[in-house]
Amino acid sequence: MTRYLNARECLAASDMAQMWRVQSGALRIDSAPSGEAGRFMRLALPGDVIGVEQWVGSDDALNVRALTEVRLTPVQAEGAEMMALLMETVVIAHQRCREVVSLRTGPVSQRVKTLLLMFAEHVSPQAQTATQCELPNLADMADILDAALETISRVISTMRRLDWLQERKPQQARFDALALRAQALLPGMSASATALRLSALQG
Repeated sequence: MTRYLNARECLAASDMAQMWRVQSGALRIDSAPSGEAGRFMRLALPGDVIGVEQWVGSDDALNVRALTEVRLTPVQAEGAEMMALLMETVVIAHQRCREVVSLRTGPVSQRVKTLLLMFAEHVSPQAQTATQCELPNLADMADILDAALETISRVISTMRRLDWLQERKPQQARFDALALRAQALLPGMSASATALRLSALQG
């Protein structure tokens, strides 16, 4: 049975016993050890399969939450089909890990640009022209990009002043992905959330 999640809705723990393929939307997958704050691990985008960890016997505690409206369909596989599915999942997991590195290193303006283009390509492909693109809210963007929320807000405000973004709503933006890809970086915006936390501790 198809499962629908609203933005910011978590996938129930009971549903994690089932493998699901993401048909539309985007999810964040967090490590959630008992008694500890959850930590962002990776994204799940259309075409990805989630829930494989339970099938292979992993005891990792995970929290899966929708960043946009999400549609999931159950995955049933066994034998050779399951082996092919596991190989596919390993390849995609490697790709998602590489994406996390690009989303969490370098100038914050580049991280924001990378996230916008990623969502334009995978979540709202119609944004290749100047139309609405579904996006995470600012708090989720700060976690995903390991950047201070205020810094992300400044980057987005600057992009709007430069007309790189034509419109910004809480979980949407209107922009031309092809035009944005061609733009240079915004200088002087590189503060990360981790750096700010370390600075506060040292102070």
